[in-house]
Formats: sequence, C-alpha cells, structure tokens
Amino acid sequence: MHFTVTHTYDHPADALLEAMTDFDAVKAKYEAAGHRDVELVSRDEAPDGSITLVTRRVVALDVPGFAKKVLSPAQTVTQTDSWGPRGTDGERRGTFKVEAKGTPVTVGGDLHLAPGGPSGPGGCTNTTEVDISCKVPLIGGRIADFVGKDTRRAVDHEQTWLRAHLAGGGGA
Repeated sequence: MHFTVTHTYDHPADALLEAMTDFDAVKAKYEAAGHRDVELVSRDEAPDGSITLVTRRVVALDVPGFAKKVLSPAQTVTQTDSWGPRGTDGERRGTFKVEAKGTPVTVGGDLHLAPGGPSGPGGCTNTTEVDISCKVPLIGGRIADFVGKDTRRAVDHEQTWLRAHLAGGGGA
C-alpha cells in the first residue's frame, strides 16, 4: 500500500523541522495520540545539519479478528526519522522507518519539507510518502490496508498537533 499526504503550514520550514525533531515536542505529540512509554533512543545532529531522531513507544491498536494472529493490540514501535541537510532553497528531504517489534509489517517512506506553498512565503509544505507492506500469505494485503488506515490517521493527527503547537497552543 502506498499513499501520499501533503499539509501546508503558516510557519517557516525551519520552525516545523524543529518541532518534528525536538524530543519534548515529539513526546507530547505521541502522548496526545494516546501512545505511552515514549522514550528517546537517540538524536544526532551532524555538522551539515542532518538530523536523525530515533524514538520508541507503545501504540495501542484495535486489531481486527483476521489480524489477531499477526498483530498485538499493544505494539512496541521504534521510529527513525532521518532528515538531510538544508538545501540552498531551504528544502529538507528525509526518510522515516517504523518497526513494530515482532510483526511482519514494514512501514516507511520519504519526507519532504519545502518553504512557501499555498500559505505564502512565510509558510511551508510538508509531504509524507508512505509505503506499507506485509509479507503474510493470503491476508498480508488486508493487514497492510489496516495498518495503512491507522498510519493515515496518525499522520493526520501529527499535522493537526503540529499546527496547534506552532500556533502556541502546545498541540491538540
């Protein structure tokens, strides 16, 4: 399963990147989504401005009957977000990978953060391309679709939370 989500912000790309790579903000975002035991595994910033953030958390899932042999209702998830250096035009490109302990599901994709866009020169556009696969015979596609819908909800929640956080509301 593949999908792309694009959101615009009234804040500069650098401010959005800061919110997406600051562990305290990331932890608050995950907790607002109902995740628990959120921890920072590592945060590395290279001299060229590249940033890699690795977090771990427990995510509750309402697992449908057909997937209960493969997915647990409480998944321990490790997420790695890797952002490259800032381009001369202010763009950032990156990747993300989500690993759920003990599951045959793969979630990852590409990230693109660009200044400007419909919100004007002081805003930015954030595009997330998501790829999900599940290598389980017969039901892998259904599991990937289920995880895809949950991932889409998570991406939309993240964008809503980030907008509120950047507006000074601390997140929703």
